[in-house]
Amino acid sequence: MEEGTRTTGNFFRVWMDVKAAFTGNNRATILDSCEFGEDKALETFESVLENREKLGPNHITLLQKQQAALRADHDKVRAFRAAAKD
Repeated sequence: MEEGTRTTGNFFRVWMDVKAAFTGNNRATILDSCEFGEDKALETFESVLENREKLGPNHITLLQKQQAALRADHDKVRAFRAAAKD
């Protein structure tokens, strides 16, 4: 799974570069894509934490901290996106 995750992340970064090239680096469009990527990451955290039977307490705490940090960054991207569309 770790290799698949890295491959997916690399693909997403390449897709963002291609999309930026075709949209003329439109800030709102790029931020839309960033928010989409962060939505997917948050969904993954939620899925893992919902099925935590095989995780130890330290792992759960670490994942929850990372999820909270990602959520805060997601909210910043959302605010930037909203400002870029105005």
